[in-house]
Amino acid sequence: MLERKYRLPATTNLFQAHYARAQLFSVKYVQNNLQVSRFAFIVRKTVDKRAVTRNRIRRVFRSCIEELLKRITPGYDMLFFLEKGIIDKQQEDLCQELQVFLQQKQVLL
Repeated sequence: MLERKYRLPATTNLFQAHYARAQLFSVKYVQNNLQVSRFAFIVRKTVDKRAVTRNRIRRVFRSCIEELLKRITPGYDMLFFLEKGIIDKQQEDLCQELQVFLQQKQVLL
C-alpha cells in the first residue's frame, strides 16, 4: 500500500501540467514544490466494467511505483490514466515500461 504522504489528494488541480502518453498509460505531471512526489491512478470503466479487475490493475501499477519510489525525483504530482491493454500485461513488463518511460521524461534519479 502506498503511504499516505505519497498519495495525490482528489481535490488537487493540476494546472499547467505536462501530458505524456505511453502505450499502456498516459500521465499528467507537474512540479509540486514538496519534499515528496505524489501519485494517483485512474482506471476508466471503458477498460473493464468489473470493479475487481480495475482495482487489480490499480494495485499492480501501484506496486510498480512503490518499487521505483526511491529512484523517482521528489517534488512531482503525477496522475496516471491506465489504458485498456494493461489488463493482459505481466507485472514485470509493466514495471519495465514504467521505468523506461520515467527515464525518458527525466523523472528518475
